[in-house]
Amino acid sequence: MDESYSFTIIDFLYSPILIILIFMIGYIVQHRKKEENPVYKYYLPGLVVKVFASVIFLLIYTQYYGYGDTVDYIKGSYSMSGLFLKDFNHYFLAMTGQAKWGDVYFYFDNNTTFPPYFMLKDENTRAVIYITSLVNLVGLRAAMPTTILLAAFSYFGVWKLFLFFTDYYPHLQKRLTIAVLFLPSLVFWGSGVMKDTYTFAASAWFIYTIYQIFVKRRKLLLNIFLALINALIIIKIKPYIFVALFPGTIIWLLFNPLARIKNRLLAFTIMPFIFLSSFLLIMVVFTSLKGQLGDYNDMDKAIGKAKVIQEDLSRSEQYGTNSYNIGKIDGTLVGLIKVAPTAIIAGMFRPFLWESKNPVMLISGLENFFILIISLYLLIRLKFFRFFQFVFSDPILIFSFLYVILFMFAVGLASANFGALVRYKIPALPFLVASIFIMLDKYKKYKSKADIPAEESEDQKNLINE
Repeated sequence: MDESYSFTIIDFLYSPILIILIFMIGYIVQHRKKEENPVYKYYLPGLVVKVFASVIFLLIYTQYYGYGDTVDYIKGSYSMSGLFLKDFNHYFLAMTGQAKWGDVYFYFDNNTTFPPYFMLKDENTRAVIYITSLVNLVGLRAAMPTTILLAAFSYFGVWKLFLFFTDYYPHLQKRLTIAVLFLPSLVFWGSGVMKDTYTFAASAWFIYTIYQIFVKRRKLLLNIFLALINALIIIKIKPYIFVALFPGTIIWLLFNPLARIKNRLLAFTIMPFIFLSSFLLIMVVFTSLKGQLGDYNDMDKAIGKAKVIQEDLSRSEQYGTNSYNIGKIDGTLVGLIKVAPTAIIAGMFRPFLWESKNPVMLISGLENFFILIISLYLLIRLKFFRFFQFVFSDPILIFSFLYVILFMFAVGLASANFGALVRYKIPALPFLVASIFIMLDKYKKYKSKADIPAEESEDQKNLINE
């Protein structure tokens, strides 16, 4: 393959066939399911947007930029699928981790082509190449069919997250389509051959399977298997996402039955035990996954890694000048705490509108402006105390806000440039936007009773908890 990807006859002939086939399957699924669950009327529109966004993403990176991670991932998957055709035994050894990456590199030749060395060397990018090679085989080793198929496969996870939220809040389904299915950043950055497409879909599907296992108790064996697979994908590609996601998941599951207790004194008495149980369970799981989480299971190593990533992404000669500064990471816990508020704000709301210097950044800037304005509106109207009263009244909001804060802190801390930031933040973005819509709905219900004189009525308190 050349330095930049050139499309072949397979791209032009196979891609339209795939698109038609995928949309036909999407139409059948929508038609069959929407009678039992009306939210399926959004299934095909979401799929269509996802697939076409993936094609646009590919064209921008291959034809406009001509370089970038997605081009390198495509090259790597092409080499791996070539290895599959040349020597399946070597391919199997590489995929199962039985062969070290240094040995794997010598499996390739001019016929298979060589994967980008720096990507094969890194454990996380290597995982993306390996997984994408499976999609590349089905895509007949062409970039556009591979991208289209990956977008379609990843949509399963995205749709599951939409089902999760609409199960809890069916009256908010129109707003939730924006939060999960049609938010421009999610659609664009979460549809191409990138780490973010895998981690966003896997995170979404992981939450849905946990919901099915512990709340709905449906298809336990299948959902346990899928939860493990998706957790493994997250850990292999971006382990810090699992570190941010898992604590909120445990607290949600433990707080879920607590929310049904009508006796407030009893609920308040039980709460400390839930926090203690959550902490112990989180520590047990993280300790058992120590080998898999790598540096992210050790505070000092995690801080050091964030420092290195920040310094790397700040290099203007490699990543451009579209960067931001949250302050110096000095490698200490105290230094980390000092920059935490700035990092969280950066993760949640930047790039600001005036910091957007190109059309892609402008889309993110407009999104972030909307999120910032609504967030400020809620904080001003609810004030500090009632804002957190709303959050702690709903296990889903507790989970979402904890995940968003931890995740946005991590990406805001380590990203350093806006190009990386807008991609890295997408796994938590639907939880942030969905939480805002849920809070707005709760505030609207609360406000509808605001004309009642005297002190806050019992009805108002119940509305907060709805």
